[in-house]
Amino acid sequence: MEHADGAGENPKMGPLEVGNGERRAWHRLTDAEKAALTACGYVRTWQPGEILAMQGSPPSSMFVIQQGWVKITATNYRGDNAPLAARGPAEIVGELSPISGLPRTATIQAIDEVRALVIPRDRLRAVLRQKPRISEELLRTAAIRLQQSDRLRLESGGPDFPQRLAAVLLELALQYDPDWEAASEVVLYETQEDLASFARVSRSTLIRGMDELKKLGVVQTARHRVTIIRPDILRDLAAGRPAH
Repeated sequence: MEHADGAGENPKMGPLEVGNGERRAWHRLTDAEKAALTACGYVRTWQPGEILAMQGSPPSSMFVIQQGWVKITATNYRGDNAPLAARGPAEIVGELSPISGLPRTATIQAIDEVRALVIPRDRLRAVLRQKPRISEELLRTAAIRLQQSDRLRLESGGPDFPQRLAAVLLELALQYDPDWEAASEVVLYETQEDLASFARVSRSTLIRGMDELKKLGVVQTARHRVTIIRPDILRDLAAGRPAH
């Protein structure tokens, strides 16, 4: 397994895979700000399942996802491991610990093959002093994600399971595609166990709920993947309205 803080060979940031919306942190930076971060980092690749950063480890670097997807999870005092989010191309992850100087509070793991710009902590802090607007954008990113987390936690507490599941899927869709709005499909790279954890139900209950959504033509499922194909119906279900 590769470790996130090893030496890299490619200092250049390649083309990002998708999206240029303002909710993706990298795209909110100016060309000069991107160049400054790129110049002080290096590019690394991780294979599916490999760890970019481990919960509790030193805050040694920040990552800019260039290609692929990562899953962010955390383990509580009881040893329960829970999914927190998934992040993809043009997203910045692991940025808070290098700024705070505290050990990492979550694990970042590759879902598929991931390529990322790795920016060591000391170099990052130097760039932030030179270009303080980057700090503003990192703070904005943290605020957006806190709002997403609050919404997901709120929706996962609803009493009606079909409605709750629909709302949780909608909130996850906005994590995967921050600019997702209308009728376009969106793919969630989540296991059944992770979805059950998000929805706060057993795996068997989650499977029954997903089967109902499949019968309605709302989602398609594959191994570690859920595709939302009828977001309009999903929104009706999340709002407590009958599917039409």
